[in-house]
Amino acid sequence: MDYMDYHYRILIDGKLCDPVKGGTMDVVNPANGKVIAKAPRCTAEDVDLAAKAAQKARKAWKNTYIGDRANYLMKLAELIRRDQDLLIPMETAQYGGPISKTSRFDIPSAAGELEFMAGIGRAVTGTTITANPSARGMTVLEPYGVVGLITPWNFPLVTAVSKLGPALITGNCCILKPASCAPLTVLKLAEYCVEAGIPEGVVNIVTGPGSEVGEAIVTHPLVRKTNFTGDSRVGKRIMELSAPMVKPVASELGGKNAMIVLDDAEIDAVVETATYSAFFNSGQNCGSPSRFYVQEGIYDEFIRRFVAAASKITVGDPMKPETMMGPLAYMACRDTAEKYIASAKAAGFRCLLGGERPNTPETKDGAYVMPTIFEVTDNKHELMQDEIFAPVVGVMKIKTPEEGVELVNDSRYGLCASVWTRDFRKGLLMIEDIETGTAWINQHLEIVPETPWGGCKESGWTKENSVLALSEYTYHHHIWVSLSEKPHTFWESMISLD
Repeated sequence: MDYMDYHYRILIDGKLCDPVKGGTMDVVNPANGKVIAKAPRCTAEDVDLAAKAAQKARKAWKNTYIGDRANYLMKLAELIRRDQDLLIPMETAQYGGPISKTSRFDIPSAAGELEFMAGIGRAVTGTTITANPSARGMTVLEPYGVVGLITPWNFPLVTAVSKLGPALITGNCCILKPASCAPLTVLKLAEYCVEAGIPEGVVNIVTGPGSEVGEAIVTHPLVRKTNFTGDSRVGKRIMELSAPMVKPVASELGGKNAMIVLDDAEIDAVVETATYSAFFNSGQNCGSPSRFYVQEGIYDEFIRRFVAAASKITVGDPMKPETMMGPLAYMACRDTAEKYIASAKAAGFRCLLGGERPNTPETKDGAYVMPTIFEVTDNKHELMQDEIFAPVVGVMKIKTPEEGVELVNDSRYGLCASVWTRDFRKGLLMIEDIETGTAWINQHLEIVPETPWGGCKESGWTKENSVLALSEYTYHHHIWVSLSEKPHTFWESMISLD
């Protein structure tokens, strides 16, 4: 497929169309810096049209039989699987994730997310409350109506459908905005929504800058809730914009994730997982560990083997099947990573691996940074406190498990962490003291549709995946039914009714 010649269109009110003002924006391949496509550049006018279309469709969609809503999700999954050979290279080209990743994870997982939500959404129930013998109370889960979904660039299609699936199955109409730098596969999803026959106005997809299109979605009076995945700075901005309207915001934000490695850890397992999870997708994963706290008895061996394993990572053209790590998503990401590398060197931390760009003909024009490992002595340094979102990590020596937990919690983030030990009792007790939304023992970065994902502190409070994701798109509507012929009031003996 020639991405440059293809006419990408947004989706509003069931129709594929161009933005009102007809603008476009460049989509750049981060592997070589070349423009590969022109995507629609929407404005607040397009958001207004989308919101009005969603508002018009919301009642009929809410009253659509949930089995029929599930069938639409299954049809979308079927179309994604049908076109996976087209979507896989498109996903790689727009944000640089190696094709070995997009073919094995991104595109299959997008279909799997929709299939999972189609299944569990049909089992949603309310409750019956018998607190009063002369009445019955019940709760019904109601959709918000119109929800705004703002998604990131590091997993473009799968993060979009991980929000779209639960929003639709629970009866909401949606306005979906993908990241400006990687919108292509979500624009293809717009075409699939039309092909699947999803009713007009139920799904609307717009593209454009977050500062204009994203803020227009958040502040639109017809949008009842926003669900956002991205960095904490933007998440705070969305909360600020939503506060005057007391509009709820679901937020899956940044992370500064840690691995604690104790002396009795299985060294082969921890090194393999550390290498994979830290540098998978070039470290551009909100769950990737970038802080390693290693007990002194195993420290030297871990350092030696971690550096040796990371040095074998194949960095290069993400379109090649043998490539393990491609570029960062765009040049500004590379520049940010290099700023932190320079800061760590200035602080006197020993660079054990990397710290530079790869110097090959196929990488010279791309947003590449080599896998980088620092030996760190100060947990307060920005290398250990800020989310870099790049293949740059720090390793510190610890004396005790308690010290490791204390250092993990010494962070404004609280997304995920892991503990590595053969002593499961010790590991479980440590995890109970760790302030994160997800914690693993002898595993890291295992995220599947069946288990919840989301953090605490500045990592936000949303839960993606699992049955808990459904609660992000519904509210409890309490209904009271009196069974008594005569209503009870505190004035009943004081008022005579003729």
